[in-house]
Amino acid sequence: MSPPTAAIDKHRLAALQDGVYAIAMTLLVLDLKLPPLGEHAADAQLWGALLDLWPKLLTWLLSFWVLAIFWLGDARALAAVTVVDAFVLRLGLVRLALVSLLPFSTALMGEHGDQVSAAALYSGHLLLLAATQTWRHLYLRRRPGLAASPPDRGAPAFATLACAAAAFGLAFVVPAYNMFALVPALLVNLLRRFKPQRGDGGAA
Repeated sequence: MSPPTAAIDKHRLAALQDGVYAIAMTLLVLDLKLPPLGEHAADAQLWGALLDLWPKLLTWLLSFWVLAIFWLGDARALAAVTVVDAFVLRLGLVRLALVSLLPFSTALMGEHGDQVSAAALYSGHLLLLAATQTWRHLYLRRRPGLAASPPDRGAPAFATLACAAAAFGLAFVVPAYNMFALVPALLVNLLRRFKPQRGDGGAA
């Protein structure tokens, strides 16, 4: 059975993907701003303003960390794919749309993270990113002709999905603290991504 016709060259999608991730990861930092302190602000005022930034700083760090994990997964998935069919292309564009929107939900979480609506929107946003990653993994696994090697690293994708779902549920119970539910999945992903592997090439 011949493989599906390629919708687009995978290198063009990879270039677009890298650009969107780079811009989104850069825009995250724009929300880290000190309030006007005047020309003759005392050290105590400056330190107080910096301490007040910690919720935004924590949200920035989490979002940057999450985007790095998703970028690594997307890059490795595209590297393993031999044919970018219409579904892979559409799902990739949906993921990029979600990535481009993350600076907005990050700013909302940093400013109003103690509110249920902000915490639920932010964690729901990450849940959608995790769900599309898992969907891609399952799709490629069922169509071995699309990838040079089987997508054998599904555990991190499912772990991220489970933790994102837990964070979304906890947003309605303990907003502002719900995002700590993502930490186990992020640690697992980082350890697996940066650990040297033999024959690396499976899609994530």
